[in-house]
Amino acid sequence: MSTHKKIDAICIAAIIFSIVLTVLLMNGKVFASIPVMSEDVGSDLFTANDLNADWDTAYATKIVLSDEGSTISGNGAYVYDGNICIAYAGHYVLSGELTNGSVIIDADKKDKIWVLLDGVSIHCDDDAAIRVEQADNVFLTLADGTENLVSSGEEYNEEAASSGVDGTIYSRDDLTINGTGTLTVSAEYHHGIVCNDDLVVAGGNIAISAAQDGIHANDSVRIQNAEISIKAGDDGITVSNDDETAFLYVGSGSITISECYEGLEAVDITIAGGTVDITATDDGINASGRGENSVIRITDGEVTIVNPSGRDADGLDSNGSIYIEGGKVFISVSDNGGNCALDCGSENGGECVVSGGTVIACGGSAMAEGFDAGSTQGFLMYGTNAAAGTLISLEDSDGSELLSEEIPCSFSSVVLSTPELKVGDVCTIAIDGVQEQITIDNSSSSGFGQGGMFRGGMPNGRNFGGMTRNEDVPVMGMIEPPDRLDMPDDESRMDLPDGDSGTDRQEMRRAGGRQFASEAGQDRKDGARFRQQDMDRGQMQPGEDISSSAVSVDTLVMLGISVLVLLAGLCIAAKVRH
Repeated sequence: MSTHKKIDAICIAAIIFSIVLTVLLMNGKVFASIPVMSEDVGSDLFTANDLNADWDTAYATKIVLSDEGSTISGNGAYVYDGNICIAYAGHYVLSGELTNGSVIIDADKKDKIWVLLDGVSIHCDDDAAIRVEQADNVFLTLADGTENLVSSGEEYNEEAASSGVDGTIYSRDDLTINGTGTLTVSAEYHHGIVCNDDLVVAGGNIAISAAQDGIHANDSVRIQNAEISIKAGDDGITVSNDDETAFLYVGSGSITISECYEGLEAVDITIAGGTVDITATDDGINASGRGENSVIRITDGEVTIVNPSGRDADGLDSNGSIYIEGGKVFISVSDNGGNCALDCGSENGGECVVSGGTVIACGGSAMAEGFDAGSTQGFLMYGTNAAAGTLISLEDSDGSELLSEEIPCSFSSVVLSTPELKVGDVCTIAIDGVQEQITIDNSSSSGFGQGGMFRGGMPNGRNFGGMTRNEDVPVMGMIEPPDRLDMPDDESRMDLPDGDSGTDRQEMRRAGGRQFASEAGQDRKDGARFRQQDMDRGQMQPGEDISSSAVSVDTLVMLGISVLVLLAGLCIAAKVRH
C-alpha cells in the first residue's frame, strides 16, 4: 500500500473514531460519572480517631466555664472577652456554664484537637456557641453519663454573620462528634450543626432543634452508632457542594426527624444500617444532584417516611437512580396533589431497581412510579383508592403472610416487594379486607409503568406494571383511566406566589402552612460555600429537571479530545498531500 493510501486510511479511521465518540458522548453512553457512594464502604469512612471516645484525659487541659471568670488548668487555651479560645493542638476537658459566650477553636491548619464535653451548658446570644475557625480536625467527645447543652440567639452579630457563621455549632474544617453522653443543640438563628468540610457523627445521643437545617454540611455527613433526633424549620440533614461530590452515609444508629421540610438531602445518599424515621412536608429523602451523580442506595436498616400534608412531594426522590438492595422501606405520602412514593430521574437515564429487602410504598397515582422491569426481586404495583388507616397485606400462594401494614395516609397507588416474591408467583393482595389474586411478572409495559405519568399506559382493568390480574377473581379498587389529568380545584390547590417569586421555596413553604424567617425571593443567609445549592434549589419549579441543560466536565473533555483527533487527522492528510 502506498504512503498516501496509508495516510488516507489513518485519517478516515480517525474521523470515524471522532464521529462515533461524539455521538456516544452526546447520548450519554460513555464516560458517565460514577456515583460517589456506589458501594457500601462504611469501614473506610471512619478513622480510628473518629471511633475513639475513650481517650486519656490525664494530661488534658482542664477548662471550667463560668460567667464570673472561667478557669484554665494547663496549656493551649486562654480566656478573652468572656470567651474560651483554644489555640493549639492537644486535649481539652470542658465543664461548667457560660450564659453568654463562645468556645472558639482557632489553631494551626495541621492541628488535631480533642475536646471532651463533660457536662457543659454554653449559650451565646449573637454567635455560635462552639465555633471552629481553623484546625485539621476537631473531635467533640460527649462524656459518658453527662448532659451537654449548646444554644444560640435569634440574630448573630455583624462580624459572625458576614463571615458566614450560621450554626450553633459551626466548623470551617473537619468535625467529629462521638462519645456516649447527650448533646442538646438549640438554634434560633439558622442551623443546628454546620460543617464546611466533612462531618462525622460516631456516637452520642443528640437532639437538635433548629430554625432552618438541623445538620448542614458541605462535603459529607457520616453517621454511625449515634442516636439523633431533629426538629427543623427547613431540612433535617443537608449536604451540598458545587462539584457534585456531597454524600450522606448512615451505617448504624438511629435518626428521627419529626419536623422538617425535606428529611435527608445530598447528591449521593447511602443507608447501610440503623433506623431512619422521617416526617416531612416535602421529600423524605432527596438525591439532589444534576443527574447521573444522584443516587439513593438502601442496603440495610429500616427507613420510614411519612408525609400526611405535602403537595408535589415524594418519599424517595432522586434526580438519578434509586437502588433498594436490603432492609425495610416503608413510605406513606398522602394521595394529594402530585405526591408519589418513588420518583427516579428516568429522564436523566436514572433507574429504580429493587434487588432485596421489603418495600411498602404508598402514595398518589397521578405521577406514580414503580421499579424497573429488570429488577431481580419480584414486585407488584397496584392502583386503588384507600383512606388513611387502611390495612394492606400480601400472602403467597400457600396463604403464608409476606407482609402486613396499616398505612397512615390516604393513597391510590401501592408498590410492594419482598425477598419471597419471584416472577411467576401467584400471590394475594388484600386492601382493607378485599382480596385479589395477582401473578407477578415484573412487567412495566402496561398499567402503572416506571417512569412517571403512567409510562406504558393507564390501568386498563387487566394488566398492571409488575403484575397480571387473574381472570377468575373480581376486580378490586381499579382506577378508571381519566380523559385528562385534572388539576386540583382553586379551593385546594397550592397557589404559587405572584411575579418572579413563583419559584421561591420560602413561598412554597408558607403555602404548606409553615412560616419561615426569610422574605420571599431572598437568598438564605448561609455561608458562601452553601449559597449555590440554595440558589439552584430555590429556582427549580416542582418537577423541573435541573440537570437537563447541564453538561458534565467529563463529557466536555472527551468531546474536546474527539475534535482534536479529527483536526489532527485532517491536518496530517493535508500536509502529506501537499
